[in-house]
Amino acid sequence: MRMRKQNWEARVEAGSPLQVMISIPLLPPSLNVWARKHWRIRHQQIDVITEGLKLLAIKKQIPCIERAEVRLTYFFRDKRRRDPDNYVGKFILDGLRKAGIIAEDNAEVLKLPQPVFRVDRANPRTEINIVEW
Repeated sequence: MRMRKQNWEARVEAGSPLQVMISIPLLPPSLNVWARKHWRIRHQQIDVITEGLKLLAIKKQIPCIERAEVRLTYFFRDKRRRDPDNYVGKFILDGLRKAGIIAEDNAEVLKLPQPVFRVDRANPRTEINIVEW
């Protein structure tokens, strides 16, 4: 997982409902790739996401959202076909929870629509749109 720290961005739109838009300069691996990694590597990658999100939450004063809908948009370098259920965002959700951006990631307080795949050859990234509900 390659990361460019300078491109971690967030914007908070106060109001009803509260919305947080986050852009991170990495694409998490598919679950197929993730399952084959050593547990230590998996934990290190979650830690990278978590630390980046923690710093972003502090810098942008992102509040903790108790009940959230998290929409994930992945921007890949290519148009290769991808299976949406392999990109459910477990690593992103774990990082959001550990960073204190969302309170929990269980089904009672979290809605997770199917991810959206886009192409951006020059700037691959993951965009996270969190809406309070």
